[in-house]
Amino acid sequence: MNNLRPLLSTVAVLLVFILAGNTQVQAQKFTADTVQVESSVKIHSPHKATMYSVILPGLGQAYNKKYWKIPILYAGIGATIYAINWNTKNFNKYKDGFRDFSLYYDYKYQSPDLETPIPEPDSKSYEGLYTDGFDFENSSASFDNWFKTQLQNNKDSYKHDRDLSYIILAGVYVLNVIDAAVDAHLMNFNVNEELTIRVEPAVSYSAFTGNTLGFRCQITF
Repeated sequence: MNNLRPLLSTVAVLLVFILAGNTQVQAQKFTADTVQVESSVKIHSPHKATMYSVILPGLGQAYNKKYWKIPILYAGIGATIYAINWNTKNFNKYKDGFRDFSLYYDYKYQSPDLETPIPEPDSKSYEGLYTDGFDFENSSASFDNWFKTQLQNNKDSYKHDRDLSYIILAGVYVLNVIDAAVDAHLMNFNVNEELTIRVEPAVSYSAFTGNTLGFRCQITF
């Protein structure tokens, strides 16, 4: 089993929960009598934040002044790129080994009645994927079948993890863009400082069920 799978899962979960954090800011406009007065603070542009993150991951977070998210973002990108390289290298190794051993297997167990005998393959990359110095020429048919299956399983496993790493990398990029856009929108969101939420027990009555105990949520602003 590939030991990078827990790392990929951790990266995905951490990025979803950490990069999704957003803060609230006060409004930048106020009204005096019938005249609307603009504050001297420049309106934050969600479009700019989005485009910056599309061009370069983390640039939108810098525009939003959420600098603490940038190291987390690039740690996720670095981990997934490392996983891609690791799985690609091992996939190619086992792919070549499976191909070479399949050819050797066909040569070793070919029928003696063939009009044109299968020549012995020159490439034996599979030898480095098992115990050094193992004698494949005198190995049993049961071992050869087992070894061929293991090569195929490892090849497919590394291919699966490589493809999953690409998907996670794309997800990190998309999440980076979404996070920058949402943060920028919330920076222009009008939030009343007096906003409070109170949850308290309450009793409701129904002709069918009688008195029922529940909760009531009260929002004051």
